This record gives sequence, C-alpha cells and structure tokens, in this order.
Amino acid sequence: MLIKHTPDAYEKLRILGGMATDDILTQPETRAGRGGPYPAPNKNPTHGVYRASMPNGKYINLMRVIFTDFCKMDCHYCPNSHWVPRKRYAFKVDELARTFAELVRRQTVSGLFLSSGIAGDGSKTTEKLVKVVDAVRNKYGFKGYIHMKVMPGAEYEYVEAAYRLGTRLSVNMETPTVEHMQKLSKMKDLKRDILDPMEWVHNLTEGHTNGAVGQATQLVVGAADESDRDIFGRMDQLYTDWKLKRIYYAPFRPVRYTPLEEHPPTPMARSHRLYQVDWLKRVYRFSNDELDLAFTDNGFLPLDQDPKTSIAVENLDAFPMDVNHAKKDQLLRIPGVGPKSAERIVRNRSRHSIDTWRDLTAMGVVRKRAWPFLAFPGHRPPRAKQLKLDLFGEDAREKRRTQAVESVPQPAAPCGERMSCTGCPMLGMPGHPSADSLSALPLAS
Repeated sequence: MLIKHTPDAYEKLRILGGMATDDILTQPETRAGRGGPYPAPNKNPTHGVYRASMPNGKYINLMRVIFTDFCKMDCHYCPNSHWVPRKRYAFKVDELARTFAELVRRQTVSGLFLSSGIAGDGSKTTEKLVKVVDAVRNKYGFKGYIHMKVMPGAEYEYVEAAYRLGTRLSVNMETPTVEHMQKLSKMKDLKRDILDPMEWVHNLTEGHTNGAVGQATQLVVGAADESDRDIFGRMDQLYTDWKLKRIYYAPFRPVRYTPLEEHPPTPMARSHRLYQVDWLKRVYRFSNDELDLAFTDNGFLPLDQDPKTSIAVENLDAFPMDVNHAKKDQLLRIPGVGPKSAERIVRNRSRHSIDTWRDLTAMGVVRKRAWPFLAFPGHRPPRAKQLKLDLFGEDAREKRRTQAVESVPQPAAPCGERMSCTGCPMLGMPGHPSADSLSALPLAS
C-alpha cells in the first residue's frame, strides 16, 4: 500500500525558499574582503532564510520564499516555467504567514521577501500574496520590512493593495525592450503586463507616505541577446522617470528543458560591469554623456576594464587631478576614489595639505587604480598623452611585462611558482613536499 506524503510547512520552505533566488537587497562582491557597493552576504543560517546587507551597511535576516512554483508562463529562461517537468508545491495563505510569524518569534528572521510563480493569472496570484502579507501584518502583528513582488499582469486594485501593505514592491521586467521580450515569451506583453504595473507603483509611491516607499526590478542579462547599451537605455528611463530604488542584473543561466537550454550562460563579470555603471549613474551622478564613453562600438562594456577607468582613459586631458584643489564631484571621477574617500579628502585637506600616499590610502583611496590619475606634492604622473602611451599602449605594456619577468629571480620551489616552500599554504598537500622532506630538496643555484 502506497502512503502519500504531504509536505509540511518547513519542508515547503526548504523547497520554495531555495527557488526565491533572484533579487534581494544585495549582490555578491567579486573579491572577498573588499568593501563595495554590493557587499557579500554571510552564509544563510537556515533553509529559506537569507542574510542580506541593507543600504546602510547593516544586515537583516530575511525569510525569502515563493508562494508557489506552479507557473503557467512560458518564459524561456525560467526554472519555474511550464517547460520544466517536475513536481510543484504551494503554500496555503495562513500556513505561510504562520511559518513566518514563528521564525520572527524565534528571532530567526526580521523581514520577508515574498514572490511567486504565476498560478492562474497575475491578479489572482498577487491577491494571494496580498492575503499572506495582510495576515502577517494584521493577524500576527508584524510591522517590519516586507519586500513584495507584484506579478506581471496584475490589475490596479491588487497593485494598490500591495502598496498599502508592503515596504518595497517590485515587478520583474526581465528584459529591456518589447523586441527582446518577444524573444523570451509569447505570453507576456511588456507594456500591458510589466510597464503598466510599474508605472502604477511609481504613481502610488511618488509623494505618498502611507504605503511602500519605493520599487525595484530585475533584468536577466544575456537571455535575449540584448546589448549592454540596450540595458543602459532602460536603466536610464527607470531611474529618471520612475525613480526606482534599485535595479538588479541577474546573469542568464540555461535551464534544462527550456527553449534556451543550449544558450551560453552570461559571464558574472558582465553583470558586475552593469552594476558598476548603475552605481556610477545612481550614486556618483555621472552624466549620460560621460557613461557613454564606457561602451565599445558594439554596445557592450569591456570585461577587462571597469567603466570608471574606461571613462577616465577617454578623458585623459583632465588628469592628473590635484587632490588638494579638485572639487568633490571631480574627485569622484578619479578611479579608486569613492564617495566616502572623496568626502574624507575634502574634510582633511581643509586642515592640512595631503602630500603622501599614506594619507590617501588611510582615507580609502585604492592606490593601484588611482595613481596614474591624481597628483599631490611629490607625486605627479605624466600628462595625458604620455600617460596614455605609457599605461595603455600595447607596446609599452609588453615592454613592462618583459622587463618585469627578466628582473624577477626564478622560483626555487619544486612547483616552479614560489621562491621557497616555507610558508606555502600547499605545503604537505598531494603533489607537494612535506616539511620533513624539505631538507632533501636541492638548493637553488
């Protein structure tokens, strides 16, 4: 006799929490140990719980979950689309609200990120999410942070209800233009299903204080073969016209059984470059004319050079810039100088002249990136034309590489990579000598 297994709420949380993997509040930093606009979250403490960094630098544990992974839509990139044959799960309204309340009571989470597949249509699914959040707010008394998805195709009354209950709302745009959406879905209409609800959210949040305080969205980078310039055009419109709080750039990953399963994945570096351009526009206040210099002729951002450096290289006549006299907005144009370090430079130079790298690095300036572009007493790199020849010319770069190789003594360690085995983290690992065997190694000539 077969016994049918009915998953409980925490088993559903384990499954459906793992599927809510798109935008949250942060994106992983590419280099461990470096602060930046998107600091890396710590390891998640339990299933369905995500430790995310807030814009103020603090952390919040979110219960991150989708209401159901049933979805009728045909999005070519999505693991929840109807293309993928697998077992599906769904919460009941009070079941999900009660589970969240229990995690809050245990002090496991202090916020909620709620999304869903589209079961039925956008309005019915958004109504379900509204009922969950209404129970969380009014039955269980939660007053904290709730990021709530509005489903594509939701009618105005459900968008308004979500606005009154959520802290932040988002409608995932996924792709920048109508033409690109037609490549990804035959069922979604970009204007009707996505842009209209986003405009409603903007109108509701603009100038009002009795509901959600802003909206965000997500773009799937590379799924529709769009260019970075296409994405930037949409980015500009969303930040300028609808005052979005954030845009997230998820690199496309092929999913088995979907029409795009053979499509190559998008490099994480491409998404990272888009985040950097986003940061330059939203935080550094670079103009569109300045940002246009970061793109190649075919409309993409170089993967081997960050946009701020690309822009600086195209404006070499403005460099090197004297850190003791440049205005704050000019300092922000220097690679390796961010908003905090620019503020520290302005504050400290009012008391004394900045004349050492030690001063600048203590203020947060990244010397490796900044040194060709700034000047102070005792440090003045070559002017524009010579700077471009020395730093960015192929012949000069190859010459420096050759000189560097010739000037470095050959490694003495058996692996050929290090001067000595002493202190090597690989010491004693398979294929590497043990400490006892070091005495038997031949001495370097």
